Amino acid sequence: MRYETHKTAESLREAREARGFSQHELSTLAGVPQAQISRIEAGAVDPRISSLVALAHALDQELVLVPRKMLPAVQSLVRQSPEVNSRAIRAANKELARTGEALRALQIAQPGLRDISQLQRQYAELAGFRNVVIETEKLRKIRKLLERAQKPGYQLEALAKAMQAITDLRKSVVHATVDRRGDRTPRPAYTLDGGDDG
Repeated sequence: MRYETHKTAESLREAREARGFSQHELSTLAGVPQAQISRIEAGAVDPRISSLVALAHALDQELVLVPRKMLPAVQSLVRQSPEVNSRAIRAANKELARTGEALRALQIAQPGLRDISQLQRQYAELAGFRNVVIETEKLRKIRKLLERAQKPGYQLEALAKAMQAITDLRKSVVHATVDRRGDRTPRPAYTLDGGDDG
């Protein structure tokens, strides 16, 4: 599935979950078979436009063609919507919890791995941003890397990638939070391994 289609499928799944609909309930509302909804959300098929329109309408959403140059402005307006923010925060918090579970499982499965404590610190700092929109897809990528690190032969590579991904995500969340508040006080976006940044 192409990236653009995947993002649309992800948005539809998040909208369905935010409304509290099961796939079966959405199927009844939209007139799209539940099996097709499952395949769309899993990224197993490229959905037809008619299916996307029916699903979007059932979820009180709209599919709209937007001139590419205007896309950043439209995305900004959508992100500022209280409903979208609330839905995105709920989805991020759910994925954040799943990421925490994967991190705990990794610690149990591979207690001797280096960098576990650093990963835990980075995760704890991310978890402190409960009312901030954190990119769910990036959290999902981190979780998958942590799950992969539990398998023999993949630990070091997956752990290194997870560390880089969680560090980058934490930095972007910190900067977004500072920008949103209008606070221009310089703050460190990262900490040194052995240091205490108070």
